[in-house]
Amino acid sequence: MKLYDSALSPFSRKCKIIISAKELDVEIVQVDKDGANGYASGDSPLGKVPCLERNYPEVSLYDSPLICEYLDALKDPWLPKGGEGRWKAYRMHRIGDGLSEAVYNYRYEIVRDEALHWSQIIERHETAIRNVVTYLDGIIQYVPTKWSFGSISVVCALDYADFRAGHIDWQALAPNLAKWHTGFKSLPEWAETYAYD
Repeated sequence: MKLYDSALSPFSRKCKIIISAKELDVEIVQVDKDGANGYASGDSPLGKVPCLERNYPEVSLYDSPLICEYLDALKDPWLPKGGEGRWKAYRMHRIGDGLSEAVYNYRYEIVRDEALHWSQIIERHETAIRNVVTYLDGIIQYVPTKWSFGSISVVCALDYADFRAGHIDWQALAPNLAKWHTGFKSLPEWAETYAYD
């Protein structure tokens, strides 16, 4: 299998953490931007990363939650098969994705020509970032302190927020979350996939 990846993408990074933690046999392929076509990312018609090319014709997987669930299921799954535990894990995963999306949208609004900036949209994305980290700060004691289907998404989103929206200083807004996040920095998969230096 091949994972088409961009090193700075928090969505791709989630997949790489699973691959590394579970020692899965997946080749990581770095892709390039291709103008209006987005990323030249394997068989994905979306022009986005990640894209997982499997050993079956015409069944590549795209969209990171789907890829993460597929990879997770290959070995010692973190995501429960059913019940409330499954929905709690998926909910946390999607909260992390929502934070990454808010940071991504903020970033691409501010890199446009200044004359095209839409201040209300910038404020909306900044507010979403602050709201998510404040919310997580209040519930983080219920999130595992090791890799899980939920924690991978949150950790990747927080690192991405540092990189693309550092002015928000989420650690000051969410000290409990910051302490929780620090615990992952000693894990080998965190260092292997961190690309924001």
